[in-house]
Amino acid sequence: MKYSTTNLSIRSPLSALSLICVLFTPFNLQAEESGGFLGFTIGQVNFDYDVPAQYKRAGISLDDRVLAWKFLGGYHFNEYFGAELAYVDARELPIKVFGVPLANVGLSGFTFAGVFRYPLTSRFNIFAKGGGFIWSADAEAANTNNTVIVETDGISYVVGAGAEFEVIDNLSLRAEWERLDADGSIDFLSPGLLYNF
Repeated sequence: MKYSTTNLSIRSPLSALSLICVLFTPFNLQAEESGGFLGFTIGQVNFDYDVPAQYKRAGISLDDRVLAWKFLGGYHFNEYFGAELAYVDARELPIKVFGVPLANVGLSGFTFAGVFRYPLTSRFNIFAKGGGFIWSADAEAANTNNTVIVETDGISYVVGAGAEFEVIDNLSLRAEWERLDADGSIDFLSPGLLYNF
C-alpha cells in the first residue's frame, strides 16, 4: 500500500482529534499570557487651559503642572488584548491672583480602557489604550477650612501609550503617557510598577 505525503486525508476520529489539537496549540499558548494585574504610578499632569484675557488682566493665573498619582488594575485576556480600570488623582493645582494663592483646584476620576499590547521580547512590550474618563473637579478657597467654591464633573475620553519591562517574574516597570479630557486637555506622564498575577 502506498501513502501520499502531500495530501492530508482525515479517515478516523483519532486523525481529526490530532488535527484539532495542532490547530488550537497557538491559542493555548496565548492563554498562558492571561491573568490579572495591579499597579501604581506617580508623575506629572500638564493642564492645557488658557486663562481668558480678562482674568489675566485682573492678575489671575493658573499653574499648569501638578503632581498626580494613579492606582490601576485589570485583566490580560491573552498576549495582546486586555482591559484596565484606574483611579486618577491630581490635587493642589493653585489659582493665583498677582502671585498670591487664592484657591486650589482638584481633579480626580476613573478611567476605563481597552489595552493592546505588543511584545518586543519575552520581557519587554509596548502598549496603546483608549476608553473613557469619568471625572470631577472642585476649587477650594485657600486659607479657609476647605470651603468649596466651584464643583463640576463630566464624562470624556482617555487615550494613552507606553512600555513595560519585566524586572523579575510578575513584577514590571511601566512608563506611560495619557491624554485625558476634562473640559480641556490634560497630559499625564507617569512611571510606576505593575504586578501580574
